Amino acid sequence: MDDGSAVTARRIVGITGTRADFGKMRDVFLGLQDAPDVEFSLVVTGMHLLHGYGYTVHEIEQVGLRRLHHVPNQVADEPMALVLANSINSIARLLLSESADLVLVHGDRVEALAGALAGSLTNTRVAHVEGGEVSGTIDDSIRHSITKHAHLHFVANDEAQRRVLQLGEDAERVHVVGSPEIDALVAALDAPLEPVQERYGTPTRPYGVLAFHPVTTELDRNRAHAEAVVDAVLDLGGAWVVIDPNNDEGTFDVKAALSRLDGVPGVTRLPSMRFAAYLTLLRHAQVLVGNSSSGVREAPVLGTPSVNVGTRQDGRSPASSVRHVDADCRAIVAAVEDASREGRTLPEEHFGTAGAARRIVEVLREASSWALPLQKRFVDRG
Repeated sequence: MDDGSAVTARRIVGITGTRADFGKMRDVFLGLQDAPDVEFSLVVTGMHLLHGYGYTVHEIEQVGLRRLHHVPNQVADEPMALVLANSINSIARLLLSESADLVLVHGDRVEALAGALAGSLTNTRVAHVEGGEVSGTIDDSIRHSITKHAHLHFVANDEAQRRVLQLGEDAERVHVVGSPEIDALVAALDAPLEPVQERYGTPTRPYGVLAFHPVTTELDRNRAHAEAVVDAVLDLGGAWVVIDPNNDEGTFDVKAALSRLDGVPGVTRLPSMRFAAYLTLLRHAQVLVGNSSSGVREAPVLGTPSVNVGTRQDGRSPASSVRHVDADCRAIVAAVEDASREGRTLPEEHFGTAGAARRIVEVLREASSWALPLQKRFVDRG
């Protein structure tokens, strides 16, 4: 990049609340830390600071990020509304004390919404990565809310760009950069399984992966839906790796259902995995079952068939390798058996090419990005 276009000493604060978003954003964070014209620090919050989810802040420390702010925002089983309130309070105070110029958030988690709200209400610019996506739960509303508070948008593809523009955003604020997880996916395509097996005690092939999360808008159905998935896995038998759910409201209902798999021969249950290790595990799996976004995003790129259960990922994937079923044991079993018969698929790519992290860092360093007005305007497009 032309040094003449770079801004000087911009204070950028990133936010990470889960192992998944950190795995996608790691290279963006490291790139900003290495940029000579950026002072970068990272808010570590959410699941990273909960021992029940692996206390993954240690993994962040190990990659070489130097300025970390530990911001606890919840206790066990606290409602999402209170987690949001806790997060806004802490992050707003931190942005003011740091005299931050920009807060960088990813995706659709409560912590990202808190960062966007705290940023816009303290006149701190907000940059949002992977807006314009769709899903079938409260995440959808959170993501689009973040879009309306963000001053810069880094979207994965033209379809996401269209949705962000449909929300009334200026075209000059929207950058199609691809998804920052593509680089990790490319690495996973050739990564051997053995190191993952040694670290996590996962089974040899063939095996399936189960990843089921609570749906925050269906709290009265989470337990029954999770039970249907567990019933299907028990009926199918064989080797499975079960990844515990995230910490959204309703997680204890899902965990209660998953506990029926504890001690079952062939089943390995894990609280969490490093993102790169999870992608490698997924790359070598026979099938992924559940409602994780990885079933509709990462799995198709890796050529792994998936069975998406319920409404959590509604409308989120055009991939032919994804089978969508209701939370019914027999339907799940039939879909898994069908996927196993057909086997692995050719990789399907729907959200950009490698190099997104580099492109995001470049845009954040460009003077033109900082010349955009802090006051946004709504663009009517008829």
